[in-house]
Amino acid sequence: MPDRDLIAAAADPSLADAGRVAIRTCLSAGPDDVVTIATDEAGRTVAACLLGAALETGCDTRAFLLERHGSRPLPKLPAEILSAAAGSTVTALCVTPLPGEWRARAQLIKIVQEKGIRHAHLINVTPEAMRAGMCADYLAIDRLQDRLLAMLEPDATLYLTSPAGTDCRVTLDPAHRWVKANGLIRPGRWQNLPSGEIFTCPATVDGTYVVDRGITDWFEHKYGDLAACPVMIRFAGGRVRDVRSDNANLARDLMLYVHSNENGDRAGEIGIGTNPWLAAARGTASFADKLPGAHFSLGDPLRADTGATWTSQTRVSIVGAVATVAVGGATILREGTFAPGLLDSDVRRV
Repeated sequence: MPDRDLIAAAADPSLADAGRVAIRTCLSAGPDDVVTIATDEAGRTVAACLLGAALETGCDTRAFLLERHGSRPLPKLPAEILSAAAGSTVTALCVTPLPGEWRARAQLIKIVQEKGIRHAHLINVTPEAMRAGMCADYLAIDRLQDRLLAMLEPDATLYLTSPAGTDCRVTLDPAHRWVKANGLIRPGRWQNLPSGEIFTCPATVDGTYVVDRGITDWFEHKYGDLAACPVMIRFAGGRVRDVRSDNANLARDLMLYVHSNENGDRAGEIGIGTNPWLAAARGTASFADKLPGAHFSLGDPLRADTGATWTSQTRVSIVGAVATVAVGGATILREGTFAPGLLDSDVRRV
């Protein structure tokens, strides 16, 4: 298997423990599992730690390097990769996405849901983020998420503010489910790793949200960290009405992207990050939406998970820093720090 050898050659011994947590704890893989890992050149080092852990665990393991199976950007995943995934019990995708590849990733998610596969999505994940994020206590994160969900009534209104200028109101929809991305992946489900967030599809969003951490997908690769050049997004009725930034190219690219298809400009997700371990790493939106704070995704609401009744052909997450989140008169987060009593003591010391 030449792809497997090429990926294994990128192994970094300092990531071995992170790979074991991902394979054994998050994906619950054992000797009876069939594991398929797909990566691109940029993701080889992260993929190699997953591959090494899967082989060490005794899994039947397949691995693919995307550039050997088609020209990037890939409008769809190569047939041999989709076939291998369909015959697997565990899959992982480690890539730096290019414009036009969202549908290819969606193909894999569809197979995961149809075949009952446990899948890890590692998008723009750096070795540093892997080391920090996979050292998290995912059982502690799970307990934190339960405490947060107990505070969120089905029809609640969330108020988001930040020192950078965020000031918006998010109304929840009782018909939509909250989803726990706690790093513990069940059959037929997928999560981004490193993990740690809860999310749902809101009924509506109104006000201003300042994006000063990052924007996911190919925006992250092109524009990086936005601390020095934030983006101000104005929502009305749950849709993006205006995008402003000192970086005119970024504002134009984002506006064109969200208006490239029906509902691409609609708030498909409101999420709360719950992984404080990631504060030890540097990076942009590849994991910033898992840090304590509040973020949105524009476009596809992941309706199989949230129960939303609409869809979109695009999806991109926008992430602001040090948010304060209040609901029902109670403050959940104050400038990126969870309210007393929500965190286990071991989490608080991170």
